This record gives sequence, structure tokens and C-alpha cells, in this order.
Amino acid sequence: MKFLPLFKSAFRYRVWPWYYFYALGKICLDPAYGTVLETLRNSPRPLLDIGCGMGLLATYLRENGYQSPITGLDLDSGKIALAKRAFQSRSGEFLVGEALELPDHSGDVVMLDVLHYLDDASQLKLLQKVADRIAPGGVALIRVGLNEPNLRFACTQLEEWFVKFCRWIPTSGWNFPFRDEIMVSFDETQFEGVVHPMWGYTPFNSYLFIFRRKE
Repeated sequence: MKFLPLFKSAFRYRVWPWYYFYALGKICLDPAYGTVLETLRNSPRPLLDIGCGMGLLATYLRENGYQSPITGLDLDSGKIALAKRAFQSRSGEFLVGEALELPDHSGDVVMLDVLHYLDDASQLKLLQKVADRIAPGGVALIRVGLNEPNLRFACTQLEEWFVKFCRWIPTSGWNFPFRDEIMVSFDETQFEGVVHPMWGYTPFNSYLFIFRRKE
């Protein structure tokens, strides 16, 4: 029975076979989904999902008992259309927009695998915008591939070549940050921060940064 919410999340995409199997694989293999759920499960605060894609994280959270309102934002209008149909407007909305054009928000924020598509200045600006939208006691969960001299980083870059080739994400390049460049936007006097490896069964150099604003 514990696997039922997993399949119900993917089942929302059943009318699109390719997206259904993508959703099933993503939920099974991506460790960030479970971590986000456990971190936010009982949060009373609204959630902003930056780079929400086809709304898979939102459907996963809903099927696992998460109740707070969700706003998703993504550049790809086609994926936003999928998200709206799959999510069925259950206490949430999905918007087409650039990552730097965040809506007004005060609560929790999730941003998975978005930051590396921006240049240095835009990364810093976006991180500050995220920090500004975290409510007292609220959490920012940011996953990003870090620029490190190891084989995992080489595999991460190879994956981006594939993403660009198949046009799954509309991007012209990538710019993976260093660890300190993420930390600097979250003042230690205001936030408590931890970093966890978040590659799961993948070969990629992914880390999840969790910042909680002090109350």
C-alpha cells in the first residue's frame, strides 16, 4: 500500500504514455521527491515550486497528504498545460514565467535543477529573491549540480548535452555554481542551512541545500 501514492501520482499522466513512464521513473529514482515530502509534509505555509515542469512534484506531494496551496512556475508553456490538467486545480495554480520573474509569495520554496541554467549575476539575483520569499520558520529546498572536479560532475555535464539535444528543457547552455556561491545568499544570522548529497541512483553531482529561516 505504501507504493499506491507513487503510482497514483504517475497515473495522472496516463493519457500521455511517454510522460506517464517518465513520471513513474522520476518518482521511483529521484531521491529529492521523498526528501521534499518529509521536509514539508506538515507545513502550513504555501509552497512555490520554481521550475515545476509538468507539475510532477506537486502531484506527488498531494497524493502523499500534503495539504498547503502550491504555486508552480515554469518557462515551458507546454509543460504548464500538462501540469494544469494533471493537477486538476486542487489548491494550486501553475504559471508560465521566467525564474527571475517570481510571483509574490511568503512561505516555502522548492527549486530543483534550475539554477545552473542562469549566468552568475542571475543566479545571485534569483537566490536573493528566493531568500526574500521564505516566511519565518519557512524552508527553501534547492537542488543543483555543483561545479566540482570529479567524475560525477563530468556525467552531469554529459547529461546537459543530452537535454539540450533532445530539447526537453528550452536552454542554450549551463553554468554550474560552486558550493559557496549558493550559501552566500542565505545570511547565517537569518537562516540555518544544511547540504545533503542528492544523487540517489544517478551518476550526477547533485546536492540539496536546505535553508530554514529562523523565527
